[in-house]
Amino acid sequence: MDREARRPSSNKPSYRKPSDRKPSDRRTSDRRGSDVRSGRPQSRPPMRGNDRRVINDENKRVRKFAEPPIPEEITGKELEKREAFALQSLAADNAERVAKHLVALTSFLESDPERAYWHGQSAAFRAGRIAIVRERAGIAALNFGKYQEAQKELRAAQRISGSPSVIPYLAQCELALGDPRKTLEIAGSVDPKILSAAERVELRLAAAGARTALGQHDAAAVTLTCPELAESDPAWSRKLRKAYVEALIRAGRNDEALKFKEKYPHSFTE
Repeated sequence: MDREARRPSSNKPSYRKPSDRKPSDRRTSDRRGSDVRSGRPQSRPPMRGNDRRVINDENKRVRKFAEPPIPEEITGKELEKREAFALQSLAADNAERVAKHLVALTSFLESDPERAYWHGQSAAFRAGRIAIVRERAGIAALNFGKYQEAQKELRAAQRISGSPSVIPYLAQCELALGDPRKTLEIAGSVDPKILSAAERVELRLAAAGARTALGQHDAAAVTLTCPELAESDPAWSRKLRKAYVEALIRAGRNDEALKFKEKYPHSFTE
């Protein structure tokens, strides 16, 4: 056998005890344990930017308003199936309360815009991660004249769901905030066929309002010339027909406006 192979190793065994280790040699878990035993507070890992944002968001979620009273006759079960389904991720009691606020919002949207707005704010506070809730809150804010707040709520709804249903209302926000060209840009970005009848009407109203703001009165009347003028829907028929007549009058087409009013007199009576 080779002599080199039989030569004993020159490496001496270490007789250092665990307690003899230098502080720098200790594992993180050892240092934490000693901190606990000594009564000193444990060191925490540095906070990341995302952590700070989450904490700040939670701190901001402080309701600074009183929830408006909900009429006793509202149970929350009046909510449309699509909207009710979206609330299933909430705790049962909270889902019921949010549903009642949404029903009340719809009920007061035209008759009492301010009350509808506060119901929307209450629903959004309780269920801010649900797109349909933010959308309804945005519509109520828009109807009450809180345009920047409406824009914020509607954009949040769009980020959450990606649904085109908020686009007509975003277009109206831009018009109300004084940017009719942006309104027309938004209106031209969506295919009306993918919208509901009510949403198509809202989009036309926004686009026509933008044309009027730009002094294009004939174009506004053309924009409002649509099949929905002949349809009767309590949610939007009166609003659409009044806007159409006003556009005709601004364009100097008074005779056409008069004939149209005679054709649908119930839309022009208080």
